[in-house]
Order: sequence, then structure tokens, then C-alpha cells
Amino acid sequence: MPRSIGERYACESCGAQLVYEKPCTCPEGKPHAEICCGVQMKQVAQKAPSESTPR
Repeated sequence: MPRSIGERYACESCGAQLVYEKPCTCPEGKPHAEICCGVQMKQVAQKAPSESTPR
């Protein structure tokens, strides 16, 4: 499954995080692997943009 901008993955061992800044252009059905510390990273919820802007 392609990855979208903002998709976030975290390593449960060391806490490292990967965030997609550009969409993945792989064809549908192509397997993906976000590997850290030798294991698949877990997908975590995307952070919503802040509704308030500093003035």
C-alpha cells in the first residue's frame, strides 16, 4: 500500500520515528518495510496541524 504525506512510524525499541514528507509512488500492492533495530516499526497516529498560530 502506498504511503501518504505525514504517515508516521515509531520504533518500539529505541523510540526513533519516521515521517513521510513526500507521498510514496510505489504501485498498489507493493510491500513496504520501515525497519529499525531489526524489526518493523509500528504506525502511529498522525499529528494534526496546530489550529492556533503565534502572533
